[in-house]
This record gives sequence, C-alpha cells and structure tokens, in this order.
Amino acid sequence: MVPDRSPLKLLRRHSDPWGVKRSELSCPVCNADVPMAGDEKPGDEAFCTYCGAPLTVKGARDDPSEMELEEDF
Repeated sequence: MVPDRSPLKLLRRHSDPWGVKRSELSCPVCNADVPMAGDEKPGDEAFCTYCGAPLTVKGARDDPSEMELEEDF
C-alpha cells in the first residue's frame, strides 16, 4: 500500500510555516525562559511556563530585540 502524500492540513495561501519566528523572553518574576511564537504584539498576554505568572508583552513590534515581558498583576 502506498502512503498518502497529501498534507494533513491545507495551508493558507500566504502561509509560510517555516517563516514563523520563535524566540524566548525572560520571565521578570522567576527569570525562566518563556517561549514565544513570534507573532506577539505589544499588549498581548502571556503566562510563564514555570511559575505561572501573568505577563504582558511590551516593546516595539517591528523590532523583536526590544520586546520584553512585564508582570501583569
């Protein structure tokens, strides 16, 4: 039997699965690395995967090196 080579999920027309930028930012509470998908923008909520602290993304969207996480208590 020949395996089916069709994709499991149809990609959107302008979708590039290899173009997604992944990065990690540090949690301001426990200093753990928080993995990011790369499509975050300022004001988005995130949660630390280690301590569970609620966090907010701050910084410039067009410059990922300027992005940081801030406590959101």
